[in-house]
Amino acid sequence: RLVKAHIDIVRYGAIALALHRLNEEKVPGAMAELGVFKGELSAYLAAIERRRTLHLFDTFAGFPDSDLEEGRDDARFRDTSEDAVRRRIDDCTNVRIHVGRFPDTAGSILDERFAFVMLDADKYRPTLAGLEIFYPRMSPGGYLFMHDYNSPESDFAVSRASREFMRDKPERLVDIPDARGSVFFRKL
Repeated sequence: RLVKAHIDIVRYGAIALALHRLNEEKVPGAMAELGVFKGELSAYLAAIERRRTLHLFDTFAGFPDSDLEEGRDDARFRDTSEDAVRRRIDDCTNVRIHVGRFPDTAGSILDERFAFVMLDADKYRPTLAGLEIFYPRMSPGGYLFMHDYNSPESDFAVSRASREFMRDKPERLVDIPDARGSVFFRKL
């Protein structure tokens, strides 16, 4: 159910190793994914790491107009639903789904610590908001991954937002050679 021909093996492998390291080092905290779409990665995370709470954030309706940059339209990622993601995950015991525009949906996690975060929002504003919300809540040693960092598909919005946010932070981004040029860092 989890292994499909179009899954990015490099990205999923890097995530599995990160989760293994978190458990080995006993890094405390929940997991989060911003930008769930149909829940492929969500199902993978929920299946291989059942002990941590997994927070999922998505509009389940594509990109809100407020997240689009001037003069740009983007009709991607509308073909999904919260129910479809729940069915794909199967066991949602430790899964919390937050439906709506991020960061408007982040209120319930503001007192939480995170060991693993995947930002896959594609756009500048929600990526920057994800960094602003999750970075100060990351446990030391926690991993934050950003998908589409090196992808021109959204006009390099992820890389622009992360370069701006990270310019005065001690962590350094590490590229992984996956299909969309993801990056990650470990919180110091």
